[in-house]
Amino acid sequence: MYIGIDKSREDTTSFFLRQSYQSEDGSWRSRDLFDLGQDPERYIQYVDDRAFYISPELEEALAGLHVKYRYSELEEIFWPFIDPFIKQTIEAFGGLEGREYKRRKRLTRSELASMQAGIHLFDKRRFIFLKYVQVDTDSLLERPLPFLNVLLEKSRDEIENMFDMMELDLKPWEIKGYLYAIFGLPDRFSPRLSRFIPDVQDQEMMDTFFLDEICRLNRDPKYLDKGARPSGTDWIHPYLKKYLFQYFDYAFRGPRPGRSFRENQNSAWRPSATESDASLLKVMGLEKEVFNDMTEKDFVRHFRKMAQKLHPDKGGDHEEFIRFQQAFQALMIKKKWW
Repeated sequence: MYIGIDKSREDTTSFFLRQSYQSEDGSWRSRDLFDLGQDPERYIQYVDDRAFYISPELEEALAGLHVKYRYSELEEIFWPFIDPFIKQTIEAFGGLEGREYKRRKRLTRSELASMQAGIHLFDKRRFIFLKYVQVDTDSLLERPLPFLNVLLEKSRDEIENMFDMMELDLKPWEIKGYLYAIFGLPDRFSPRLSRFIPDVQDQEMMDTFFLDEICRLNRDPKYLDKGARPSGTDWIHPYLKKYLFQYFDYAFRGPRPGRSFRENQNSAWRPSATESDASLLKVMGLEKEVFNDMTEKDFVRHFRKMAQKLHPDKGGDHEEFIRFQQAFQALMIKKKWW
C-alpha cells in the first residue's frame, strides 16, 4: 500500500490510500482503497507528544475490502504526514517500533540483472541520482544494483509517488543537475568532455534536447504502461508535468546565447543582501520562530506543499511564484547560518 496523489485535477490536490496489484496478464496496476481527502493527517490520532495511532475508521475500511497488511506498514505509510515536532520526538526515542524486515539471501550479479531487466531506464537514472547526487551515472547504469530492487513489483503509479517523496530531499541547487541527468541529456552532448556539466552547454540546444526527451517519454508505452493512472488529458502526463515546470520555471533560468558573461551574471537571480528576513518569511507564510525550529527537510516540505497551491498551473500568478521560489532559496542559504 501507499499514499497516492490525484494529479488529474487542476483545482485541488486529493490523496488516496492505494495498492499495487498484479493483473492476470502479469502487469502491475493500482487501485484506490480509501479517499483520504486533501489532508491525510486527519486520519492520524495523537495520544501525546510522542505517540500516535491510525484512525480505526481507516482500518475498518481496509478490513471491509479484505486487504491484508501489517499495522506497522500503515505507520510507515503515514509517517511523512506526522506533525514535525512529534516526529522529531519519536525519532529521539528510537523512531517507529515494530518494523519488520525480511532476511533475504545474497543474490549473484546475474540473478540481480535478471530481476532488474524490466526496470525502466528513466527510473534507474532517477534513483541513482537521488542516492548519489551525481550527473555522471553511466558506470552505475551498466550494472545491477541491489537497492534498485525496491522498484520491483510496483505499479507505475506507486513508483511515481515514491519518487515524489524522494525528490522532496533534493536541494534547490541540485534540481538542475537532476533534470539534466534523468532525461539523459549528457548523451545528447556526447562525445564532449564537458557533457556532464549542464552549465556550460548551449541553452537553446539543451531546451530542444529536453523537450525531445520528455515528449518521447510521454509516448513510451513501457513507461506509461497499464500501471499508470489515466491522465485525463491529451497533453503531457501528470507524472511528467512537474519536470516540465521545474525545467522552464526554475532550474534552467541560466546563461543565454548572445549575451556576454557579465550580462548573464547580472541577469541571474541572487539573494539580496538588503532584503529583510521578515519580508522573505512573509512570502513563505512563516513566523521567524517557526522557521528557526524547522529542520532543512521540514522547510523543503513546507516549500513543496505551498508550491502545489501557488504554482501557475494551479491558477497562481507567475511572477508571485517566481518571488516565492526566490524567497525559498534566500532563506535556505540563511538557514545554514541562523
